[in-house]
Amino acid sequence: MSKTNMKNLNMISVIKKLISEQSEEEYVISPEEYKDWLKKVANQAQAIPKLPKFRGKKLVVRGNLDLKNNDKITDLGNIKIDGNLDVSNTNVKSLDNVVVTKHKSFWNTPYAQLIEKRRMAKIRSEADDRRKDDEWNLENTDTEGEMAHAAFRYAVNEGDLDELTDEELERVNEIKQELRTLKSDEEISEEVQERMEELEEELDDLMDGKDDVYVLYPSGRHYDLHSFSVLGWSMEYAVGTSDEADSSLEDYYDNMIDDVDSYFSRDHLESYVDADKVADYFEDSIRDEFSDDDILDDYNVSRELSRQQEEEIWLLQMEKWAYENEGVRAPISEPSREEGNIFDFEDVEGNRFQYRNTSTDPNRSNWVLYKNGQVVSPHQIYDDEDTEEHEDERESRISDIESEIEEIKDNPGGDFDEDEIERLINDRMDEIRYDPVGHLNDYGYDVSNFIDLDELKRDLINDASYGYISGYNDSYDEINVNGTYYVVMRIN
Repeated sequence: MSKTNMKNLNMISVIKKLISEQSEEEYVISPEEYKDWLKKVANQAQAIPKLPKFRGKKLVVRGNLDLKNNDKITDLGNIKIDGNLDVSNTNVKSLDNVVVTKHKSFWNTPYAQLIEKRRMAKIRSEADDRRKDDEWNLENTDTEGEMAHAAFRYAVNEGDLDELTDEELERVNEIKQELRTLKSDEEISEEVQERMEELEEELDDLMDGKDDVYVLYPSGRHYDLHSFSVLGWSMEYAVGTSDEADSSLEDYYDNMIDDVDSYFSRDHLESYVDADKVADYFEDSIRDEFSDDDILDDYNVSRELSRQQEEEIWLLQMEKWAYENEGVRAPISEPSREEGNIFDFEDVEGNRFQYRNTSTDPNRSNWVLYKNGQVVSPHQIYDDEDTEEHEDERESRISDIESEIEEIKDNPGGDFDEDEIERLINDRMDEIRYDPVGHLNDYGYDVSNFIDLDELKRDLINDASYGYISGYNDSYDEINVNGTYYVVMRIN
């Protein structure tokens, strides 16, 4: 293929790529490019797409666009942000024509005020519908309605709201009932219309300056409680069952015990240091300390016999047994332990002996002596009659054996006694458990890392009042609605 053809193919590829990125309907630019163009049009953002370069195409800003604190901006026009948009602290009046694929922030703008007005208009409309339908009538309502009545009763008791008197309420209900009856007529005459207007005017007069439960509206959650706000006022109340209040109190203290240093004094926390947790933390270092032979010697920890020493004692004991029970002449030589616990040795006369346990019961023994491969009876090993001299030699050797065994046992060369080491470790850990705070202080550790959080939380909850989670005046009440007691508090 010629170089010219290669260039043509590359050019076509580039053009196709540009076409894919810049469609006939959109023009894609970066956030930095957009800001540069914004300066060129004196922050009149809606003018950018009208510039000759863009030919009226819809702008697409690919990336996060941050325009906060620019009070010259009032309108972004028809634009798409493929990312986040932040126009906080600007004079943007609307984002209705702006498409944002991720998060948009417009705090402290005319648009934020507009959104709030729209939200409140919707809330007022929903409240009006509830009032018209008498949705929270205590004779036929749900849990939300009962909670609303509990919040309203609390607000009245606290003097936050002013309700109708019993006589006024009775008259209001009469008016509402009559209005419902009149409105149910298929055709409303002029006389009926006048009567309805009279009733509505009387109702307005009765309700002037007075509140009913429908002045409240659901506004979210406060911990596990349900919150209700008051239309037109910055008053908010939290309502819930005792179980919901208990779980809310737990959540409240969960936040505190997650950062105990910020909420509790060191003196208070020292009362909740988990002694076992402290001891467990230091256990590895204690075990390391007691793995040092010199330290174990300083503590006079007993040693066990080494395997070689145990073997030496076995051979000595078997030799002693052969003298005492078989009448073998002393001293023997070349004692050894053969497979199957066979004691093999040679006496002073050069005879070869094997002492075998022929019992198949592991709990019993039946030792049989073999002399030069032949079984011999005890004390009938030699042809000549045993003499007093041989007896003296045996007794002397037996005495030596006992001394040697005692010497080996007095100087064990094996491992240190594990039980004694474990007792030392446990004693040291018990000392820590007895005074965990003192031990932490000695080593410069922060007590907050060793708190029994469950115990701390349990005591906090047991000593707490539901009012602690109000965030307003630390007070609360329990209001009975239709037989259910609701915990109620003001939170704003």
